[in-house]
Amino acid sequence: MKKVLSLILALAMVFALAACGEKQPSNDGNTDGDKPTRGNVIMTFGTADTGGSMYPAGAAVSQVWTNNVQGVKCNTQTSTGSFQNCQDVASGEVDVAVATSDVVLNAYNGTGKFADIGTLDNLRVIGAVYTSVLSGVALKSSGLTYIHDLLGKRVAVGPAASATENATLAAFAVMGITKDNTSLENLGLGDGADSVGDGILDAAFGFAGLPIGGQLNLAATKEIQVLDMTQEELDKVLEGNAAYIQTTIPAGTYTGQTETANTFGVKCLIIVTADMDEDLVYDLCKAMNEHTEEMAAGNALLKDMTDPSFLCTQMPIPLHDGAQKYYSEQGLI
Repeated sequence: MKKVLSLILALAMVFALAACGEKQPSNDGNTDGDKPTRGNVIMTFGTADTGGSMYPAGAAVSQVWTNNVQGVKCNTQTSTGSFQNCQDVASGEVDVAVATSDVVLNAYNGTGKFADIGTLDNLRVIGAVYTSVLSGVALKSSGLTYIHDLLGKRVAVGPAASATENATLAAFAVMGITKDNTSLENLGLGDGADSVGDGILDAAFGFAGLPIGGQLNLAATKEIQVLDMTQEELDKVLEGNAAYIQTTIPAGTYTGQTETANTFGVKCLIIVTADMDEDLVYDLCKAMNEHTEEMAAGNALLKDMTDPSFLCTQMPIPLHDGAQKYYSEQGLI
């Protein structure tokens, strides 16, 4: 009898082991039978200071990825902006970041502020999120109307080596405004606007999606003037910067703003490195494209994303292979 029981137990163990070797159905929600189940992926998303647009844009995209891409948890991280973000992505300090297309182009080619750093040609784009616009504001009582009126004044030009500083200096360069004849202060977009309100500075700039948070807060408590540019000045800026496009700050963007101001801007891009997993990037692009309406509803800054041609065309550097694959399959490029 003992021998019979032993035989039965042995056979049971054999069948159990055989069953363990069979492929079990996934219960992780992954419905693509061609893709293996992805393990947990913790991603860090570089943005900028909280007074601008990169932080809320990065937070919105991060949330969509965390909620809709299997295995992914994405956390946002503040930074000084595009210049730092390009370096941090290229070095692996962060996994993904937001940066303006002019800075991304300089990073990829090793030009401009990247001349001493060298080419960061491992950078790739996976999508565009909004248009960054140069917006300069002063108090109405100052009498300042145009950006060229700032010669000899005290001006916040954004954090050092940020996209705001880069764009502001590009405008100043065609107007003869330099650090030798004007007081240029490196302050965050929120701090710069606050300093104008407190009478410490004459004007402050932001290069971000409209409306810019710090300037919006200033307009809520003070009468402001949105600074304009002449067409001749704009033409000179555009001639020297291939990534820039002419645009406006429409009347009513800020409380009390009655006139449209002429300015320039660029696409703000999401960047990664070329060696990021292709399937992961494919899924990130898929989640972004399928939830653009949701993101735009939560933040008007992201309304440009609802236009697929904005999301994935006219990029200054190559798309990541995973992004290229997804957008091609969707017939978007």
